[in-house]
Amino acid sequence: MPRYRFEMRCTSGHVFLTSLLILVRARRAESAIEDSPEFQNKAPLKLVWGAEGEDVELPCDITPPTPNDSVSMVLWFKDTAGIPLYSLDARNGDPASAIHWAVSDDLGKRTYFQIGDGHRAKLKVTKVTYKDQGIFRCRVDFVDSPTRNFRVNLTLIEVPSQPVIYNAQGHEVKAIAGPFLEGYNLALTCQVSGGRPKPTVTWWKDGELLDGVVDTVSIGPPSKFTVNHLFIDKVARSLWGTKLECRVQSPMMPAPIVREVPLDIYLKPAIVKIVLNENQIHAGRPIAARCETWGSSPAARIVWSLGGRAIGDPNASTIQRSNSTVSKLALALGRDDDGKELTCRAENPRFPGGVLEQTKVLNVAYAPVVSIELATGYVLDTLREGDDLKLICNAESNPPPTTIVWYHEGDRLEHNVAIGTLIASNTLTLRVLTLAHAGEYSCEAINSVGEGRSSPIFIPMKYAPRCRPGYERRVITVGRREAVSLRCEVDAMPSDAVRFSWTYNGTLGDVLPMPNSRARNNGLVSVLEYIPTVDTDFGTLACWASNSVGRQRIPCIFDIVPGNPPQPPTDCSLRNASAWLEVICVPGADGGSPQYFLLEVRGIVGSPAVASNPSTLHVPQSDQGTVGEVPAIYRESNPRPNFQLHGLEPGFDYTLYVYAVNGRGRSEPALLRHVKVTESITNTIERNGLFLEDLKKALPEASSENVIIVVALAGAVALILIGIGVIIGLAICRRRTASPVKDGPDDFTTPTYVSAQRIEPRIRYSSTDNRRSQRASLYVEENRNEPDLLQRVEIDTHDRL
Repeated sequence: MPRYRFEMRCTSGHVFLTSLLILVRARRAESAIEDSPEFQNKAPLKLVWGAEGEDVELPCDITPPTPNDSVSMVLWFKDTAGIPLYSLDARNGDPASAIHWAVSDDLGKRTYFQIGDGHRAKLKVTKVTYKDQGIFRCRVDFVDSPTRNFRVNLTLIEVPSQPVIYNAQGHEVKAIAGPFLEGYNLALTCQVSGGRPKPTVTWWKDGELLDGVVDTVSIGPPSKFTVNHLFIDKVARSLWGTKLECRVQSPMMPAPIVREVPLDIYLKPAIVKIVLNENQIHAGRPIAARCETWGSSPAARIVWSLGGRAIGDPNASTIQRSNSTVSKLALALGRDDDGKELTCRAENPRFPGGVLEQTKVLNVAYAPVVSIELATGYVLDTLREGDDLKLICNAESNPPPTTIVWYHEGDRLEHNVAIGTLIASNTLTLRVLTLAHAGEYSCEAINSVGEGRSSPIFIPMKYAPRCRPGYERRVITVGRREAVSLRCEVDAMPSDAVRFSWTYNGTLGDVLPMPNSRARNNGLVSVLEYIPTVDTDFGTLACWASNSVGRQRIPCIFDIVPGNPPQPPTDCSLRNASAWLEVICVPGADGGSPQYFLLEVRGIVGSPAVASNPSTLHVPQSDQGTVGEVPAIYRESNPRPNFQLHGLEPGFDYTLYVYAVNGRGRSEPALLRHVKVTESITNTIERNGLFLEDLKKALPEASSENVIIVVALAGAVALILIGIGVIIGLAICRRRTASPVKDGPDDFTTPTYVSAQRIEPRIRYSSTDNRRSQRASLYVEENRNEPDLLQRVEIDTHDRL
């Protein structure tokens, strides 16, 4: 075997050397092709812009195509020159210590090649001139890989001229543009000449782009001028006092060329406001009036008028600023001036139609006098729950009240249709009165002079009985023939002469009266002694109360539900996991009380698992069990009917009991009989196949490539063996299907996963018990006669009776 392995290695090495020689010859042929002019013109071309007098960097990627390769030579050529402009000799194997060489002319003295990280290598040219423009080619030779060529087009930027701005009449704007009128249009033109690459001309305001569309020039060569016409349909007030910018920018310019133009805009008055120094105006008492206007440019002038007549008071004073004007006037008013209009008019003398005014009506006023009364047709003594009520707030004032506020027990009321509180003008309407509406009500009227509040009016309230909070609905769980006291408590006004009645709503939906002789009534409390004897006695009991106002609208409800032990779990099944056996069931009805679930593991009487090893699962043996029943060797409870078993010994027969338990007892068990395991669950993890680590130990001197080849061959052989095993297994399964199945004590089965479909497989039991389970299961049988074959699965999807 060692001699055979040595011969294989020698043969592989010979084949590798032969392939390497062929590859080197091919690469030399490819390098000759790459040096040809036709191939060089196909190399990728990258455009690099530069400004005269600045430094530029020409990129060249010298990263080897393969990780084990390295750079041999780097040559830089310019245009069609056959002699390299710059060279890097790295044939010594270390690019960091390579030999740099450049031509001695002006361009060569200003160049230097920086290696960097390979893909960041670049040829740096300092203080470029227009003579340096052209196409540079970078040729990279590698030790093993083909030669690479990269082309870079170095182009210098040409700065455009300074922008020139013209107005709509074609005149150049040298200082301020305008004047423009608010609401009218604005037109300006920005023009530049020259520039490479071709620049863009845009208009900006406060850092925001206004117009970025470059217009076509019809006069002169198309490539000489670049123009942008700015047109604003309606001049907004926000443009007043601002500057517009014309920016000229090309992709390669470090910063744009900016030309600022201040705007001169005439504005109309925006606000006119009359301010009186007193809130209350009384006859014979002089007041001071002030008129203020803002937003006019230039500043507006102010004209006063009272009752339609201009006021030429020499005592009036006026102050003008850039865009605001303030005028003060002293007025001595009498009763004749009540209801007259005081007007302040602002006019811009340079803006035709720029006029704005404000008018105030002068009144002689006094505080409101307020009273409250019931609307016609309402009587306080007859109000009861469910009625409507309407109140009216009467207020006398000049000027009329601006606000009317309603209060209930000192709390302000708001208009709310949902709760039945309706406030309209000076009326308050309460819809469908309840106990919460009782108490004192008042109203308040407010005007510009002062406020007045009415005396309170008290609203009493009578109401029919209702359930006391906490007694509206209760669920009572009771057993058959078990007595229970039902306590019904209500509130009512008036509280005397309250009568009670009880009704019953059975399962058929009929509402039947309950005899009052069985209930004890005491004031606002009624107690009913109730004993359900048959199933129809379980249902809903309702407690009703009534007084002089009426009968209770919503009764107090008692839901009588039967209390029984829970139903046993259903659909119990077993499933194998990697390290445990899992029991999964579906919970049944809880019997009206919270339930939990209990699992017990028992052995068959006389089984070695019970006689010789009672603590197989390493837990104390329980002595709780029925007479003649094998005690449980393991017990576990869980809020859900899901359990995990970790220590079942192989070769023994177990029975699993699953109970549901609540406060009234536990259910009948759900049984899983004749549960056996072929081997310990924890041992299956240790019986794994050969891994890659075992292959490495078997081939300690092999390289990583050989190991991968061996693993691939081993995988192919394994797939072939698995296919043969499957074919043999199918043949044996067909033979077993045709032959009858024997039932006997040597039947070893392992429960495993049960699918969601209700599959009823054929299940074999020992001769001691011929009963069949109604649960769907899946069993794996171990063939003792053929230990070398894989375990097979037998499932019979037909129900055998």
